[in-house]
Order: sequence, then structure tokens, then C-alpha cells
Amino acid sequence: MTTTKKILAAAIFTLSVHSSFAADAAQMTQGQKIYESNCAACHGKKGEGRGTMFPPLYQSDYIMKKPQVLLQSMTKGINGPIKVNGKPYNGFMPATAINNADLAAVATYIMNAFNNGGGTITEKDAKQAKAKK
Repeated sequence: MTTTKKILAAAIFTLSVHSSFAADAAQMTQGQKIYESNCAACHGKKGEGRGTMFPPLYQSDYIMKKPQVLLQSMTKGINGPIKVNGKPYNGFMPATAINNADLAAVATYIMNAFNNGGGTITEKDAKQAKAKK
């Protein structure tokens, strides 16, 4: 491979890596906006939770490395007792009525910003969670 081809290949690789980071950053930014306007009133701005009704989302063993549980909670809601980080909670969370792109963005934000194992949630993941019974 010539030097010119190597430089061109490196440039293309750099652009593709950069654009994937930009997409993740854009999704995180959108997710943060959605979280702050829809979730923070109950779960706290930093995911710390509120009292005995609203569990923490920050380092939550309920969703840690389990994005499917987070999506299921968001799409179907929660009604009744659950245990998070060893503490009982018995409240009600309604199903989230937002589109798949926004659902994926806020779930990605929660999984990453609140140290729940990271990862990227896709629109396909959100659609599958909504369809699951």
C-alpha cells in the first residue's frame, strides 16, 4: 500500500470513528434534555432518587448492566414494590409516552451518565421493548 493510500485510509477511519462519537454525544445530549424535563422531578437531577417513593437511578442494581429492564420499566411502567440497592420502594411510575428515538436517547443517558454499565440503546431496542408483553 502506498503512503498516499495509507494516509487516505487513516483519514477515512478517523472520520468514521469521529462521526460515531458525535452520534453518541448527540444521543447523550438529547437524552439528558429528556431526562431533565421528564424524569428528574422524581428521580433527581443526578439520579439520586427521592425518598421512599422514587428509587435512585445512579448506580442502581435494578438496572445495572440490564438496559432491557430499564426499557421495560420505561415502556410498561412500574406499579408495586421493587427493591433497589437493598431498599424497598413501593410507588407508581407510569409508562413513558415518547417516541423510540427519544426513549433510546434517555435510556442511553441513564445507562451512561449514572454509572449503570454504559452502552448504547438503539431505536430498535426501544421498539422491541414496547412490543414485548
